[in-house]
Amino acid sequence: MRDDSISETVGDELCFRLADPDARYRRVRVDADLGTTDAPRDLTRTDGVWELRIPRPPLGRVEYQFEVTTTLLDPTNPRTAPGGFGDRSVLELPGYAEPDWLAAEPIASRLADVSFTDTPVGDIDATLWVPERLDPDEPAPLLIAHDGPDYSAMGHLTDFIGAQIGAGRLAPLRVLLLGAPDRMSWYAASDDYADALVLHVLDAARDQWPTTATIAAGVSLGALAALHAQWRHPGTFDGLFLQSGSFFTPGTDAQESWFSRFGDITSFVAEVAGAPTAQSAKPVPTVTLTCGATEENVVNNRLMAAHLSRLGWDVRYVETDDLHNFVSWRDALEPHLERLLTSAVGHPVAGGHDAT
Repeated sequence: MRDDSISETVGDELCFRLADPDARYRRVRVDADLGTTDAPRDLTRTDGVWELRIPRPPLGRVEYQFEVTTTLLDPTNPRTAPGGFGDRSVLELPGYAEPDWLAAEPIASRLADVSFTDTPVGDIDATLWVPERLDPDEPAPLLIAHDGPDYSAMGHLTDFIGAQIGAGRLAPLRVLLLGAPDRMSWYAASDDYADALVLHVLDAARDQWPTTATIAAGVSLGALAALHAQWRHPGTFDGLFLQSGSFFTPGTDAQESWFSRFGDITSFVAEVAGAPTAQSAKPVPTVTLTCGATEENVVNNRLMAAHLSRLGWDVRYVETDDLHNFVSWRDALEPHLERLLTSAVGHPVAGGHDAT
C-alpha cells in the first residue's frame, strides 16, 4: 500500500514529504543537492504531512535533508490561544478584553453527524448544531460554515450563536459545520467544490431541514470558497460572512505564488474585479467582510469589498486590531455576524419563541 508520507517520484515529479501529525514544525524546507536545478525549497503542510513537488531533475539520485523550525510555548506565560499549527502563547495588550458573551451560560443544544455523498469532490462530512428549543420540523435559518469543526472549536462560532439566541438577540437557527479534508484544493476557487456545495450539500440540507434563509460563513480560503460558490450560483445565499478572505491578486500577494492553486484564485478574483456593473442585476446577498488592519490579506480584502460594492452588492467591510487567527475571527463575531444574520434573515427574534 502506498504511504502518502514517504518521499518518492510521482510521474515526472519529485515529491518530498515529511509526516507531522502533531504539528510540531512551524516551517519545513528541503536541503537537497539538485545541481543547477532552480526549484522551490519550502514544503506546505496539509492534513498532517509537509509536501513539496518539483519537476524531476536530470539526476540518477538525490541526497537531501529536511530543515525544520520548531516552536516553543513561553514557559512563564500560562495564557495561550489555539491555532491551526498548535497553541501559541498570548500577551494581551492594554485595552484588550475578551467578548462578554464568552461567559454566557451555554444553551441546550444537540449535535448530529451528517454526510453528503457522491458529490463532485467526493463525500463531504459535516456536523449539524441545533438549539434544543428548535423542533426538527420547524422552519429556521441555516448557517453553513466552512472549516466548521475548527470554526466552532477554536473560533467559538456555535458558542456565539448559542449565546445570542439565549440572550434573545437572534432567532434559533441551525448551523452546519462542514469539514474539508482537502481544503487547499476544495476551497481554492474550485468549480467542482462550488457545485458540490450548492447542488449537493445545500439542496440536500434544504430537503432535510425546513430552511427560511441560508447564510455562508468562512475564514481565509473558506471565505473565498463561500464567495466563489455564490458567484458561480447567483441567488444561492441570503448572506455571506467572510473573514480574512484569501482574495489573492498577483499585485498584492506575490508571496503566495508558490501555492499550486494560486492561478485559479487570482483568475477568479480578476473575474470579479472585471465584471461589468450589469452583474449587479443578479440576485446579490448581504455581505460582511472582516479583516485584521495589519494582516497580510488586508489589501486584497479592501479591494474585494470595493469590487462588490461597485457591483451593487450590500457590503459592510470592517477592519479589526488583530491578525489572521481564530481569536481575531472570534472577537469579530459581535456585532458583525449578529448584524449580518439579522439583515439576511429579516428579523432578530422569530415569533412564538421565548427569549429566555
